[in-house]
Amino acid sequence: MEENRASGIMGWFRQHFGKQRNNLDQCKRSQKDIPTISNSSCSSANSEYTSSASSKSSSFPSQKPLPTVLFSTFRSTLRYDVCLCHSDKDIEQAQGLASFLEDPSKGLRCYLQERDCPLGGAVFSELLQALHDSHCWVLLITPNFLKDDCCSYQMHQALSEGPMSQRIIPTVLNLPRSELPQELRFVFSVDLNRNKEFGYIQIYNTVLNYLTERLEKEESCNVSQSDN
Repeated sequence: MEENRASGIMGWFRQHFGKQRNNLDQCKRSQKDIPTISNSSCSSANSEYTSSASSKSSSFPSQKPLPTVLFSTFRSTLRYDVCLCHSDKDIEQAQGLASFLEDPSKGLRCYLQERDCPLGGAVFSELLQALHDSHCWVLLITPNFLKDDCCSYQMHQALSEGPMSQRIIPTVLNLPRSELPQELRFVFSVDLNRNKEFGYIQIYNTVLNYLTERLEKEESCNVSQSDN
């Protein structure tokens, strides 16, 4: 009787715990089948990622420093580097040029009438003041410019201020050079009809050249005065 009872208990133990052991063995065997990533593979992957990241970072060009003339005291004697003279109907074209010249990589200061003219001011007085407060004057010559009395006023004021200097920069847009006003035909003009971005670069370089030449003259005058 006791032997039967003992054999029954042992059978229950084998049946119950035998299943758990079998399940455990199966789990261990399945874990052995899972592929593992070796340290060498990790190192190789990390090196590839590092080299890829460095190559991507090196592909971005570093921003060039601004020309030293833009930090001169001579430049700060006037409020603006460029006065943009344009027709009200060409506001989008003027804004596009101003955005290019005022970009942080260029660093120029532009006068735009619709943005910088104080409210309530007399139009012609403010335009004249803007000319006096600017180193250079860009005339955006378009069919609309030729029909605008304010543009004609600014053009003649600019010609009276500096008729034979690099301060006047006529730019032609949607208009052949042959239709330039007679007063501007003796001045080199920038053609924006063919390549607008190249024309923008020409304007930027012209302004920088003017500022640089004026700065050199100022410095030479200061040196001669100190010698005397």
